[in-house]
Amino acid sequence: MRGVREAAADQLVEEGPLAIRARGEVVATILRTPGSDRELVRGLLIAEGLSPAGEIVIEGDEARVDVELRARGLVSTAACGLCGRVAIAELETRMTEVRSELIVSAPLVASLPEKLRAAQAEFEQTGGLHASGLFDERGELACIREDIGRHNALDKVIGWAFEAGRLPWRGIVVVSGRLGYELAQKVVAAGAPIVAAVSAPSALAVDVCERFGVTACGFVRGGRMNVYAHGWRIAQ
Repeated sequence: MRGVREAAADQLVEEGPLAIRARGEVVATILRTPGSDRELVRGLLIAEGLSPAGEIVIEGDEARVDVELRARGLVSTAACGLCGRVAIAELETRMTEVRSELIVSAPLVASLPEKLRAAQAEFEQTGGLHASGLFDERGELACIREDIGRHNALDKVIGWAFEAGRLPWRGIVVVSGRLGYELAQKVVAAGAPIVAAVSAPSALAVDVCERFGVTACGFVRGGRMNVYAHGWRIAQ
C-alpha cells in the first residue's frame, strides 16, 4: 500500500548568529536560538572566568561587552584537540573547587529530567531544542532555557542565575543530552555541586567533575541513573 503525500505547515526552530564584539573587535560569532541573548553572553563570560558584571548591549544580532577578550573562539570545544591533562590544568588557572555539603536523594535526582522535559514549551512545538535547567535542593525548577545548542542553553541559565543574584548555584543542574567537557566546565564555573545528564558523560567530563568537586550523574532516565563522580552527595 502506497503512502499518501500531504502538504502541511510545520513549526521549525529558529537559528541565527550572534556576534560578540569586545571593545570594538568581533571575538566570536555564536549560532543560537534568538532570545535571552544577554543571559547567554553573561553565562559565556562566566565560563571563561571573566567578570560578567559589566554592561552588555544587545542590538539585533550583535552583543557588545566591555571586557578584554581575545579572538580565540571563547571556551575550548570538544574538537579543539586539548588532551585531558592540559584541559584540566588550564581550568585550574581560572576555576576553583566546588565546595558544598549538599546531599539529595537518588529518587529526587532521577525525577528531574521528566520535570525538565515537561517544562520545554518550545521543544513541544518543534522537537528540535536542547534544554538546561536549574533545580533547587528540593527538586523545584528555578529556571529553564532552550536553545538549538546545548552549550547555549546552559550559558543562558547560568546567565539568569547571575542576574538573579543566585551564583554560585547551590542546587542541581540538569541537561537534556550528553555531558561533555564543555558543559562540565560550565557547571564548575557556576559553582553547582551536582549535574545530571539524560545521556552519557565523556571520560574527560567525569575527570573535570572529579577534580573540581562536582557530582556527575549520567543516563538519568526511566527512574534510574549512573553516578560517576562524588557519589557521596546522592543518598538512597
